[in-house]
Amino acid sequence: MIYNSMVKSVLIYGAETWSLYEDDRRRINATEMDALRRSARISKLDRKTSEYIRGKMDAQDMIMGDITRKQLIWYGHVERMDPARLPKIMIYWKPEGRKQRSRPQENLGRWNIYSYEWKRSKNGRMEQSKAMEYESRKASSDVLKPRNIYKCMLILK
Repeated sequence: MIYNSMVKSVLIYGAETWSLYEDDRRRINATEMDALRRSARISKLDRKTSEYIRGKMDAQDMIMGDITRKQLIWYGHVERMDPARLPKIMIYWKPEGRKQRSRPQENLGRWNIYSYEWKRSKNGRMEQSKAMEYESRKASSDVLKPRNIYKCMLILK
């Protein structure tokens, strides 16, 4: 069946190491049902139940069961590993202390676009500086806003 070989395999690739929250589980189930519904060519407007669609597509196993099974197989594999192996160390790792409370930092390098400025330091070496980056990005942030694009379009008419 195409669903098992194409859709399901893509959805659960690497699922052995995922840590899933309830929201993630809900989204995975929704994506699975969307793929099954599209494969069966059933619209949401047809108002068919998930059980009906699963029966029509002969897909009785839910994807969350497969993910849980893969995670348990991986956990068993890690448990049999030598204690010096990194995956086994990471499973039982507990960070020491607590994270410092602070305000979330602004992510200036979100697109990894940096304009470096070279300057001479006190000891005479040339060093890169990203000090001007924030100001230039702050000044150019108005350029990409939709209202400014609209204004430019009006001016060009």
